[in-house]
Amino acid sequence: MYSIAALIEANQTSPWQELASVCEFSGIATHTIPHFSWQTAENYQIALVRSKLNSLTETISPFRFTTSGLGIFSNDRKILFLIIVKTRALLEIHELLWRELSLYADGLKLHYSPDNWIPHISINLHELDENQFNCSLAELLKTKMDFEFDVSKFGLIYLNPDSAGVDTVFSLKNDGNK
Repeated sequence: MYSIAALIEANQTSPWQELASVCEFSGIATHTIPHFSWQTAENYQIALVRSKLNSLTETISPFRFTTSGLGIFSNDRKILFLIIVKTRALLEIHELLWRELSLYADGLKLHYSPDNWIPHISINLHELDENQFNCSLAELLKTKMDFEFDVSKFGLIYLNPDSAGVDTVFSLKNDGNK
């Protein structure tokens, strides 16, 4: 599976570092690149997506976004996530990427479509057992969740049963502004 994602800056002063230290059983791996997904598919025409995404990111300036709380997806497994505040600017980027890149997707995940999209940052990428989940939830509920994050890069990321990572990184337009 692949996703087109905004890669969140996670330096030493980033709120991500604070979240990573909240609970020793939290499931957060500090070596994992924090991100939020714009679009996900079982597969893409990779060469075409790389080329198109490279062109698109040259038109998008680095940006900042905020989070507003903690959420839980409880479908197949419980996923804790930060709720991203939807802004018109975020929605416009999302609509552009969806429109331009859907053509190259096989097995597109429609819950990421502009009409269904719930922008979020997953905190635990792996399934947590009940004790880990309860510990994480209890600790995270004590933490203020209104963070600001910066994005200056997008990535084509992959998640397979055996591995996960970033296939390609795309820098956003370098215009000196965030």
